[in-house]
Amino acid sequence: MRRLLLTSLLFAPLAARAQAPAEDRLKALEDRLEKLEGAPAKTSASAFNPAMGMSVDGLYRQTHDRGTFNLRSAEVNLEAPVDPYLKAWAILNANAKEVSLEEATLETTALPYNLTVRGGRLFASFGRMGHFHDHELPVIDRPNSLDAFVNGETQADGFEVSYLLPTDRFATATLGMYNKLGAENTRAANDAARGLSQFTYLGRVAAAFEFGEDHQVDLGLSSAWTPKRPVTENMATTTSGHVVGEVTKKNTWRTLNGLDMTYRWQPAAGGLYKGLLWGTEVLQNDERTFGRNVGDDNLPKDRVRSYAGYSFVQLKLGRHWRPTMMYDITQDMAAARTNTNTLTLALTYDVTEFHRLRAAFSQVTNSLPGSWHNDVVGLQWTAVLGHHVHGFRDR
Repeated sequence: MRRLLLTSLLFAPLAARAQAPAEDRLKALEDRLEKLEGAPAKTSASAFNPAMGMSVDGLYRQTHDRGTFNLRSAEVNLEAPVDPYLKAWAILNANAKEVSLEEATLETTALPYNLTVRGGRLFASFGRMGHFHDHELPVIDRPNSLDAFVNGETQADGFEVSYLLPTDRFATATLGMYNKLGAENTRAANDAARGLSQFTYLGRVAAAFEFGEDHQVDLGLSSAWTPKRPVTENMATTTSGHVVGEVTKKNTWRTLNGLDMTYRWQPAAGGLYKGLLWGTEVLQNDERTFGRNVGDDNLPKDRVRSYAGYSFVQLKLGRHWRPTMMYDITQDMAAARTNTNTLTLALTYDVTEFHRLRAAFSQVTNSLPGSWHNDVVGLQWTAVLGHHVHGFRDR
């Protein structure tokens, strides 16, 4: 007992000295916190400005004995949250011919029941590569099947409602309603008033499947339906003799269906710069047509069903190199037995993640005996400035 008492007397001053600095440090932190809470917030005039970015995409194209340089696009994007429940973005695109508003979209972020609503000018959720901008493609040119059947990018004015399914894997269902589908679709006016039967309606389901750590497959099924299309009668072919301008014919419907698949092999031990990407889309166009333009008497006057699609494989060979091969088959929408086949070989060099060079060779042939073929060589130079993103494309 005497030894214990003696030890306590010896170490008591040391414990007191150790406790005192701790109390002093705590008091100092409390004083600093009180000063910070009372200080005015530091702000700047640009604190609430949206994130901005830009991409510049230049192209040289050589066909036979003719070539041309082309500033294909200079895109400027703005993106910011509006409030805790809504975000917005806009993309302006300028090229050698025009300046246009490519996207201007609002998207909710906090709806119940796993719902998301998008509206404005958006890239409709039809297929996969149709809502990629040109500089995001794995090759220089958009697949001919998408140009012919979708009419370029899936730009549309309207709205979409998406539901994240409560499953163990990622799965969504989307419904949409638009004036028309396709950035270059001239078969319907974008600013004209129309009845409910003349809008284009979209349905899509998509899911992702993982196989181990290295393999993933994304599947999607899309369908865009226009119940009635306005068509232009030709005075020389109509029996009425007095019809002028656009009239809506009965049974002039159109349905565009698509199935898309994307496979990724991303070895866990290889980092971000090794792997393989395989993408495929198959399209079916099914419509009843009476001719699409004035004087267009060669188109069939009955139901036409035609098919198109592409498949590509891209390798990731380290930080810089991306060789790619794509094959596209497109049937004529008015004469389904006529095919246009396109074989494309491309080699991409990523200087950095913001700077890319690409060379490509394409051979375009027609399936008719003795028909034409065309060889195209392209050189692409793309750069990205600032915060320029279009979504989570390559997860």
